[in-house]
Amino acid sequence: MFDLVSSNPMIQAMDQSMTLATRRMALIASNMANIDTPAYHTQDFDFNGALKNELAKLDGNQMPITRTHPMHFPIQSEASLPPSTDELRPNYERNDGNDVSLDRESLLLARTQNNYQLSSSFAQLELRKLHQMIRDARA
Repeated sequence: MFDLVSSNPMIQAMDQSMTLATRRMALIASNMANIDTPAYHTQDFDFNGALKNELAKLDGNQMPITRTHPMHFPIQSEASLPPSTDELRPNYERNDGNDVSLDRESLLLARTQNNYQLSSSFAQLELRKLHQMIRDARA
């Protein structure tokens, strides 16, 4: 039997986007929960980069990467989220070693929620199209 939902590239892409957004919201919530924890450092990942990587995997356009010289950066073959980068880190640290900024985390949470809602809307639109096609085929 042909599965209309899992074979739809738009639904697959939106599923990946919502999965990454959910993971990022969990990290942001953890950061906010640890705002008063001494020596806690924020955790985050590059959402746009991770999404581009996942979409390339879905399209089959991802180029195989090989390490051709020992001085090149190591290749990450893990299926987990990309590591946090320095530009994602806040540029200050409190006296207790904590670098969580409530303003920064709130902004990131709002942006990530918007990404999730947009992906959800696109997925719902695609599902409505499929539903309409099925109804039209029955008539």
